[in-house]
Amino acid sequence: MIKSKKMVIAAALCAFTAAISFAQEVSFENKLSSGLVNIDIFNGDSDTSFAGITNEAEAGYSSEKLDMGVKLIIDVMQEADNSLSVGSDRFVDDYYIEFRPVKYIGIGFHRGYNVAGSFLPCLEKEIDAANIGSDFGLFAYPIDGLVISGGIDFISYLFKQDSKVLVNFGAEYSVGEIIAFGAAFRNIASEDRSMGAYVSFTGVEGLTLNAGFTYNGEIEDFNIGGNLINAALMFNKDALGIYADAVFAVGGEPDAFNELYVAANVSYNFTDTLFAGLYGCFTSDFDDNDAWCIGINPSVGYMFNEHNTVGASVYVNLMKDMTSISFPVYWKYVF
Repeated sequence: MIKSKKMVIAAALCAFTAAISFAQEVSFENKLSSGLVNIDIFNGDSDTSFAGITNEAEAGYSSEKLDMGVKLIIDVMQEADNSLSVGSDRFVDDYYIEFRPVKYIGIGFHRGYNVAGSFLPCLEKEIDAANIGSDFGLFAYPIDGLVISGGIDFISYLFKQDSKVLVNFGAEYSVGEIIAFGAAFRNIASEDRSMGAYVSFTGVEGLTLNAGFTYNGEIEDFNIGGNLINAALMFNKDALGIYADAVFAVGGEPDAFNELYVAANVSYNFTDTLFAGLYGCFTSDFDDNDAWCIGINPSVGYMFNEHNTVGASVYVNLMKDMTSISFPVYWKYVF
């Protein structure tokens, strides 16, 4: 596994270096963050621990013929014996290549493509089941606004008894800058298949509305599982930003998943360099009245220049039998 990751990194860096010589668009972001200290309070007793340090580095390249990128994550975490571990199994968190030998066809390696309407802005990610990309896949762009994809995930077995090929496919169609529709089908030949249909409205300046339905979906961050109904709002006007998303799950395994997640985030730019935000979320398991959680996160950030931003916040999680507090800080560099 270590050798294979080294090969992936070496190949990605070599290709990325070669691509820069004829680059059209290159992006890079590095974010160093830490929660500083975790404070857990149980029935009046408290316990403190080091919250760890995470560094995320992400580079991307895009041109008419080639898209590629890699995301690397390094963690420094406190173990149960109070030792510190450096690194993790998610060091190579993501990587992808898509090249287009002809105008209307793309060949993708580990190329993800989440259809419009599946994005949850407060969570800052899409629903996983809305990904029409694959470990190896083909993309077709027959007309403006239309993307069709199909492929397989690794490891897939052909002609092996009791094994199914991990087949994925889907499509997205955008009508100008007004509305986009998408559908995704993942691992469709297996018993744990997922299917989803999504829509995104962008016909009003500064406003985006997302909605969708996913059969057999999951949001791991908040332990939501089952058939998901999602909705989201993003509104930006001048210095004000308002974001909200919600997911309601039905048909999930009882007592195994939460059924509800809602979140909202309001941000405001006081100046060109100083901004603040207030985030809140709520999750609940309807099968267990005590399995609820409320999260609150006020934050402030400052941009030194177009490349460097720092920020700090307080994150409070309120549960029936426990309250947890951390103090996230970060430094982000972009170009």
